Amino acid sequence: MRTYMDTVPRHRRHARFDIGSLFLWKVYEGSGGVERGVERLLGEHWAVWSTFYGPELIERAAAQSNLAGIAVDSLNPADARALHIRLKGEPWYVGAMQILPEIPLHVALFLGSLPPTFRVFEDSLYLFHRGYEVAVEDNRDYVEFESWEASRIFGAVHWEDIGVRGTIWDPYHDPEYFRRLGELDGLLQGQLSSALDELLIRCTDVDPRLTDKLHGAIKSFENHESPEGLAHVSLSCRRFSEQLADCLYPPREEKVNGRNVGKEAYRNRLWAYVAENSISSTTRKLLVANIEDLGNRIDTLDALSNKGLHAQVSTSDVNRLLLSLVVVAHDLLTLRPPGGAFRYDAYAEHIHNVTREGLRRRR
Repeated sequence: MRTYMDTVPRHRRHARFDIGSLFLWKVYEGSGGVERGVERLLGEHWAVWSTFYGPELIERAAAQSNLAGIAVDSLNPADARALHIRLKGEPWYVGAMQILPEIPLHVALFLGSLPPTFRVFEDSLYLFHRGYEVAVEDNRDYVEFESWEASRIFGAVHWEDIGVRGTIWDPYHDPEYFRRLGELDGLLQGQLSSALDELLIRCTDVDPRLTDKLHGAIKSFENHESPEGLAHVSLSCRRFSEQLADCLYPPREEKVNGRNVGKEAYRNRLWAYVAENSISSTTRKLLVANIEDLGNRIDTLDALSNKGLHAQVSTSDVNRLLLSLVVVAHDLLTLRPPGGAFRYDAYAEHIHNVTREGLRRRR
């Protein structure tokens, strides 16, 4: 747990931990042998992310009847790899692999066997118990509770009532639910990945400098080590929004619909772009509301930063700001067809200057 806390950034620390014995005999039970069982465990053509080499896992499964196991719910691949790198030198550590609910053997070995143990959220640990049992007799393990407190790994330790979750009375603790959960995970990742891919290709088409600014905003959030660093993210978001407005609706001297659309009025320029390109009044209202919300989030965080109140800028607020930024940028950039439909050439001046400099040198 110390390694987990040191590896996973605070803003991504939210995971449930199920801990218990992995009964490896389930690997080859009904599989026609250990090799076939390991093949099922690692997925079709070893499609599951794993730190195990196939023959090594076959050897372990054949030699051992069970191992201690920890299933971590909600650990992204990058953090899982980083965690493995830090742990692989420990003598007790065997390895790690991805759990996919749509693989029946994973349900039997991991999801259906390991009891829910605790939750980690940011700097706190929540030890699970069942309230209906405590109501009859308080059987919570206070020795373990005090041991976690004494470890000083977490800022605080709490109890959490999980009711009937993971018991025979849990209507969602069955293979079919785990299968749907895995399917939903794949659908969500596909949908969101497609939207993000579309955002990136649109940004690079319109002006690759947009990707630089978006990279800067998200990188600042990932690497922040203090409230001051967190507050800096709002500035990066503002710069991205200004660059986006420059690309989609360059500044004008005259007012549009009674609004100033000069250089500094980037929000008004985005509104004007929506008014000229949205296909329906409903779409226009939704996009204008989203732009307003994004601008208010940026202004609020900027105001706190300018007043020196960095400690009042929360990780969750900045995370919501980044999500809002991505949604608004995607919505605006996809209002019109890609490619030449965008009327603003971000590199026209640059190309002109390069050409002029080349001609000057020739002379």
